[in-house]
Amino acid sequence: MAIRTRFVEVVTDPALVPFRFRERQLNNRPQRRGDIDGAQFIAEGDLVVLRALETGFTPNTILCDPNQVHRLEPFLHLLGDTEVLVAEESVRREATGLALALSMVGLFVKPPASDVATLLSKHSRIVMLSQIDNPTNVGAIMRSAQAFGFHGVVLDSETSDPFTRRALRVSMGTSFDANICRVVQLAPVLHEFHANGFTSCALTPARDALNMAELAPIEKLILILGSEREGLEASVMNAATMRVRIPMAEGIDSLNVAAAAAVACYGLTSRSG
Repeated sequence: MAIRTRFVEVVTDPALVPFRFRERQLNNRPQRRGDIDGAQFIAEGDLVVLRALETGFTPNTILCDPNQVHRLEPFLHLLGDTEVLVAEESVRREATGLALALSMVGLFVKPPASDVATLLSKHSRIVMLSQIDNPTNVGAIMRSAQAFGFHGVVLDSETSDPFTRRALRVSMGTSFDANICRVVQLAPVLHEFHANGFTSCALTPARDALNMAELAPIEKLILILGSEREGLEASVMNAATMRVRIPMAEGIDSLNVAAAAAVACYGLTSRSG
């Protein structure tokens, strides 16, 4: 069985249209929230495309450099009748609207959202994101979370989708390995996790919060991160088991949320069971 390819010579080819779509064009609002199936995502760059395939995601189509098609051969079982569009650099660059002509860009079927029950049964380390609407930050947080074993992720309704183009580029596709659950509000969900033996740590720069470096090991752990500008809303902060802070040098009171996530994931992991 050979890869089904078609050479595309002009950027006006209708098959290239989805590669120019932004997130709001690619999926409707219920699909972006995970309320209904049928959502799609675009993976930009060979590393992210190949990682999506390695994880088992189904491609709808792939736009590829003629010299890179052979790298798709190990994934024939996933490609099936999927058409791989082959195009030269100028067509690929104009089709995607990017300054650089990436060697691969893929349009994939987005996996169904996970649920709280799945996270409770499969994971002992969870990260929760509240009102983090910058996809670059979300992508960086996802990469750190996966690196330190926080494979369960809960997002509130205001947090950016980890499957946006930018978030996936920043995360290098590590979001593909996570179980991601979308909820309206975090506070009610926290109570359910607490009832199942989890301890939650709300990250804050407040000086009266517990020093993260002094915490005892935590076996079933939730790290909660909030907006850089507003911080965590009161309902979430009050619902958390404890408020924790990262110890910093005098005169510095906070980090970018993505940097703080990396430090906290590592610091809490080294103290968890």
